[in-house]
Amino acid sequence: MHVVRDFFAFIGRLGIGIILIAHGWQKMFDYGMGAVASGFAEINIPLPQVAAWFTALVELVGGAFLVLGLLLPLVGILIAVVMAGAVFFVHLPHGLFSPEGFELPLAIGVAALALGFNGGRWSLDHGMFGRRRAPVESAPSEA
Repeated sequence: MHVVRDFFAFIGRLGIGIILIAHGWQKMFDYGMGAVASGFAEINIPLPQVAAWFTALVELVGGAFLVLGLLLPLVGILIAVVMAGAVFFVHLPHGLFSPEGFELPLAIGVAALALGFNGGRWSLDHGMFGRRRAPVESAPSEA
């Protein structure tokens, strides 16, 4: 059963990671950070230049780390923070389902958070730290 659980955790990390990498790439290289910061300023995001860089880097690097399974708890929290900002500063007034609604950032944020703490054994984290911090699962007792 571990193989199935680990496989689907990897598939989840891969899917969410690809979405994040694409959005981070778009901000950094397609739009440009100046345009992203200007857009953030127009919608009154505090410290728009800092927020633009933070968001783009968390999406791009965090997405790659999510795929690789590296620093998963930290990455999950950072992505959830960025997505919470997207929900509250951008998408909330549009409702849940509209084309600009908060459905996608909410789903990405909670998925990244869940995968950050349950990313499976097919990860660099598990390879580097798994044997030292993972509790040994005991077999069910026969009583």
